[in-house]
Amino acid sequence: MPVLLRHKAAVTFGLLLASLLAACSDGSSGSSSGGYGQGDPKLAAPNPGGGTIDPFLTDGQAVMKALNAIAEKSGRPLKVTTIGADGVNGLMVDVQEPKNHVNVDHYVVAPDGTITGPTPVKMMSMDNGPVTAAKIDAQAFDPNAIAFAKLAATARAAIAKSGDADARVTQWEINGLDKDDRHFMYLESARSRPAANIDAQLNIIGMSY
Repeated sequence: MPVLLRHKAAVTFGLLLASLLAACSDGSSGSSSGGYGQGDPKLAAPNPGGGTIDPFLTDGQAVMKALNAIAEKSGRPLKVTTIGADGVNGLMVDVQEPKNHVNVDHYVVAPDGTITGPTPVKMMSMDNGPVTAAKIDAQAFDPNAIAFAKLAATARAAIAKSGDADARVTQWEINGLDKDDRHFMYLESARSRPAANIDAQLNIIGMSY
């Protein structure tokens, strides 16, 4: 069983996230487009598996629609500890359970619109103390506070700043709303793998090459 480690503001909150993704999820929707559309080949990288270009890489409307679909399954209000997208899996979101704040579940919306989840996320405290609802509350945030409406514009700006006209977005991740949290958009071109450091309003703070 693969283990995916994540952390957010470890110095402040002392949490280490380990997502134990089961071979079979606890639930999934049927395989359909979900109305999310196709990824933009001028902005998003091709799917390495040869399937649909991930619309969630650069289409903020698709991201917001998928978040609403997840909320229909998880319950409201929707609070997450991390959200991201890549060209293979689609949109990946760790969601705090509204009725039991100490629990976090992993959801995936695939590029073809299939929704998988909830898959329980195992939470471990780096300070060896108990994982409490208060600690999860400190990490959880409203994903609607992120300026996803600017996602395509940010991708376009990142490509321009990369200096490579053939650069395309391969992945992005947002692990919180604070300036010290991780917010990155990753790109790839024939010659380089630049990355844009972004904030929660999807402004580009800096580039690395």
